[in-house]
Amino acid sequence: MDSKKYQVNEVNAWNGWDPLKQVVLGNSFAPEIFENIGDHKLRDLLQQILYETYEDLMGIKKTLEDLGVEVIQGPRNAPNLLSDKMLIHNMDSNMSGMTGLPRPGLTPRDDFLTLGNKLLATNVYGNSNRGNIFNPKCMDMFFKEQWQLYQSGKIEHGPIKPSTNAFDMASATGRESNFNEFTFAAPVVHRVGNRLIVDVEDYTNLDKVLLERYQEFTGANIAVGGHTDGSMNLPKPGLVICAPFMSKEDFKDSLPGWDVLRIENPNYMRSDGDIHHWAIEKDITKGRWWHPEAKSNPELVSFVEEWLSKWVGYAEESIFEVNMLSVNEEVILSMNYQKEVHTALKKHGIEPIYCRFRHRNFWDGGLHCLTLDTYREGGMQDYFT
Repeated sequence: MDSKKYQVNEVNAWNGWDPLKQVVLGNSFAPEIFENIGDHKLRDLLQQILYETYEDLMGIKKTLEDLGVEVIQGPRNAPNLLSDKMLIHNMDSNMSGMTGLPRPGLTPRDDFLTLGNKLLATNVYGNSNRGNIFNPKCMDMFFKEQWQLYQSGKIEHGPIKPSTNAFDMASATGRESNFNEFTFAAPVVHRVGNRLIVDVEDYTNLDKVLLERYQEFTGANIAVGGHTDGSMNLPKPGLVICAPFMSKEDFKDSLPGWDVLRIENPNYMRSDGDIHHWAIEKDITKGRWWHPEAKSNPELVSFVEEWLSKWVGYAEESIFEVNMLSVNEEVILSMNYQKEVHTALKKHGIEPIYCRFRHRNFWDGGLHCLTLDTYREGGMQDYFT
């Protein structure tokens, strides 16, 4: 593997548990981006989020490097996008018509997928860190044609993924949704050697498109919706950890015979600590994000909703106990202790290492989201014969 610093030059990852040798770690903007905000209390709070986010990312980086993993990280700097009077109207209009500050390159897993020895850019819109990290020679621009049209201005607006109405219409007419009109979120695909497990809840013909393009794989489908790595995790062959709204039946065809742990008591249902406050207060931010001061600081809520809407996701649907990163079959990184998950990991000979990420419910990012495994030892295997 070419070890050129700070750039991915070669990829190899056929699953999520072979020995990890190289990983891309996301990054946030520098706190100076908010320096010109006149409300000092709001400015200090926003800068604190960025300071603490960066501090926790550095902790994750050190943990990975101590385990012998090469960490590649994009730049932290960002232009001073905020003027004294907040005159940034339409400065970053995207395909959904939203305005505000662009999201930093914090969650590379959302937009890129290492598929064996290929690196797919699955969401080609607005990824500023691509040129700094990824060598085009190792990339498969899945939507190259659409990206070129977007850059040329011939496509002004269009959905990032199909709407529910589009699917209802397709079902009513007996037609499949036209997947090729859209980009897709990379975490809806799980690699299991020569098998791709594809979540087709939001992209009804994604499995057919992938298997036609990458014929070295076979496929199996599930239907969960959203970013599936917030609902399930495959720490090693033979083990699935999944959210309470999933069941063993969901995996009877895709992962036959595997041990399925369905989390019965996720941390957000606990009656103590910050997670409990999130469960009570999530309506304040429509379930999209949470910060301990959101309830008492309407200025923060208003600012995030108006200017940082693309920074946050939909944290209410994310189960961070499953959003983990395997370093190998014996070691996994997790964000927080949860008894059921911890016990299951230990039972299967896996040592969990807990990393701090204080603002996971603000960014809607777990350890799997924050990272992209670009090189793992090993090759394609068949885990089902």
